[in-house]
Amino acid sequence: MRFPQEQRHHPATPDPLRKSRTIQEDASAKGFDWPDISGVLEKVREELDEIESAWDAGLLDKAGKELGDTLFALVNLARFLGADPVEQLEQANMRFSERFALLSNILQREGRVMSECTLDELDEVWERVKIQMEPERFGGV
Repeated sequence: MRFPQEQRHHPATPDPLRKSRTIQEDASAKGFDWPDISGVLEKVREELDEIESAWDAGLLDKAGKELGDTLFALVNLARFLGADPVEQLEQANMRFSERFALLSNILQREGRVMSECTLDELDEVWERVKIQMEPERFGGV
């Protein structure tokens, strides 16, 4: 496939989230963009609905493609928020890892085995962990 001269080629990169951001910035610079964040949020919801529809229909390949579209839309959301999607994902990874480690420690202190807990029990401890780690976010000190 040949691209018009004015279209920028985006080579493969080990950082597809940043590549996605660059592609979207280029499109925006040419006027192909949402006027505000509401369009981006609606697009994210639409893509999530498409994943669910494909999943419900047993179309796993299609669900995977829709996941890619969802990630692309989420990178666009990050652009609208002025956030770096790679940095935000790294921070989310760290928060999850820290929370999971604390959850594991709490269960061990309480003499419980994670694999023997119900999802409801784990979720209750998870909520305690979130409050413990970020009290200001949950109405604490």
